[in-house]
Amino acid sequence: LIEKDMKILATKMSNIRLKYAKDLSEKVNNELADLEMKNSNFIVSVVQEDEFNCNGIDCVQFYISTNKGEEAKELEKIASGGEMSRIMLAIKTILSNTDETPIMIFDEIDTGISGKAAKAVAGKLKLISEKHQVICITHQPSIAARGDQNFFISKVTNDERTHTNIKKLSEEEVINEIARISNGDIT
Repeated sequence: LIEKDMKILATKMSNIRLKYAKDLSEKVNNELADLEMKNSNFIVSVVQEDEFNCNGIDCVQFYISTNKGEEAKELEKIASGGEMSRIMLAIKTILSNTDETPIMIFDEIDTGISGKAAKAVAGKLKLISEKHQVICITHQPSIAARGDQNFFISKVTNDERTHTNIKKLSEEEVINEIARISNGDIT
């Protein structure tokens, strides 16, 4: 009797997952297009298994094809660092309206991107920051320029020990730092 009830509930959960998997796939693909991954195809796969697991009867996996004509493969096996960062940002952008996490930290989300993609990432981070506290460690001037507050983080070695320094930047210092990370010089 208990196993029968479990099967009924697990099937209901599975049907809900199937419905939202398609919706999430479409939304992630739209976000990826905004993030300069127009030829990507992100798929949320929900496969019902014969045995129960801790989440019901489903095996849920993310698949992606990052180029036209390529077969979608498991996300963790195919995505580069820059692609993975943008995929996670796309998911976080979609979930930002329902996610109750008060602070989101993006550590070097700009890995492997530049130009239009960095500008698009900056826009998504700004959007998320409307509902969450966003902390972003970046080397991209277009991302740093969108921050409401900017800090300079540096490491200094004294007496064979390394220390990390953090300094809040004034408006003039922000301009100088953005100029420095743009081309290596303050001009």
